Amino acid sequence: MRALELVLPPSPASLVPSFNHSAAQIVGNDVRTNFDVQLFLRRPKHQISEPVVVIQPQIQIDRAPKSNPRCSTSDILRLMDSLSLPGNEDLYSCLAKESTTECDQRGAYDLQVHIMNSSVRPRTTFLNRLLLMHVSCGRLDITRQMFDKMPQRDFHSWAIVILGCIEMGDYQDAVFLFVSMLKNQNRVSKIPPWIMGCVLKACGMIRDLDLGKQVHGLCQKLGFIEVEDSYLSGCLVRFYGEFRCLEDANLVLNQLSNANTVVWAAKVTNDYREGRFQEVILDFIEMGKHGIKKNVSVFSNVLKACTWVSDGGRSGRGVHASAIKLGFESDCMIRCRLIEMYGKYGKVKDAEKVFKNERSNGFYVEAIKLLYQMKATGLQVEDTLLNEVNLKPTSRYNKL
Repeated sequence: MRALELVLPPSPASLVPSFNHSAAQIVGNDVRTNFDVQLFLRRPKHQISEPVVVIQPQIQIDRAPKSNPRCSTSDILRLMDSLSLPGNEDLYSCLAKESTTECDQRGAYDLQVHIMNSSVRPRTTFLNRLLLMHVSCGRLDITRQMFDKMPQRDFHSWAIVILGCIEMGDYQDAVFLFVSMLKNQNRVSKIPPWIMGCVLKACGMIRDLDLGKQVHGLCQKLGFIEVEDSYLSGCLVRFYGEFRCLEDANLVLNQLSNANTVVWAAKVTNDYREGRFQEVILDFIEMGKHGIKKNVSVFSNVLKACTWVSDGGRSGRGVHASAIKLGFESDCMIRCRLIEMYGKYGKVKDAEKVFKNERSNGFYVEAIKLLYQMKATGLQVEDTLLNEVNLKPTSRYNKL
């Protein structure tokens, strides 16, 4: 395997090395490896001193806990250089994992330079870990440089870079890499379903309906639809909904024998986006019939739809009862939707009951906004409701 040659961009000003002596002193306690070289720090012999009487205070004083300094990847690398300790792939893997977890951009850069100057010839699996490290640190430029110069790539190499582009908002490049992966990878059947869902998201962001349909066809060819992967199915329903292709979205849902919350939540979102408020309520009822669990997103969209249905708040009351039964009434977003729904229909007493719980959680700002919205729509807000937030009817408020 030929060696990896990578030219890194100049280190930013914020990444100028500064040796941390205090961190170096405790590296012997923090670093534990399974390598042949181990570092033991000798401690000075304990000197016998005269006994000292310590008087314990009667009153306990709360003191802030002392922060234990932590050795960073850059500190360990500088200590290795000062002691002329050789590095190997296992040690570099541990440091790369640490930089990935901490999102340490400086440590990732120093580790990359250290590996380039060493005699280590990294394998593909190790290079994938470095790709993930730079993506986690937000350095997509270094990631692309490494990826372009890799002598061999596997699926994980492609997946890390594609997900990195999606995370950074470079959806066009993510789609281009996905198409290139299909051309270069011989075993397309080994591609997992979740990568298709990520690509569908990128297709939706760049408004490419045709490419999304081709991805859907590839999923059918690979048998992902029969497997009924919940994440992929939800992405398909959401994708077609963004292009207002509700028939295609419903077709995906009807093909599933056991649709779960993710898929139904996507359908509820699509119906609400298109203004099909009565359909949203019917979706909510169907979820109850099939025993499908509901989440905050479903309750929020259904309650917003209830504010636009001319039934005097009857549907909203039923949704409210279901929220109480399932324990969603304590959620701040659900309470705001309930207050908004009851306020539109003039159910001031019902809004006041929800509002009292809102006040107990300190969610004042949204509650005050809703009060002014209720007054602006011509609803008579009682003084008892205003007193819950320590408001008094002023001349400014009466002008609304």
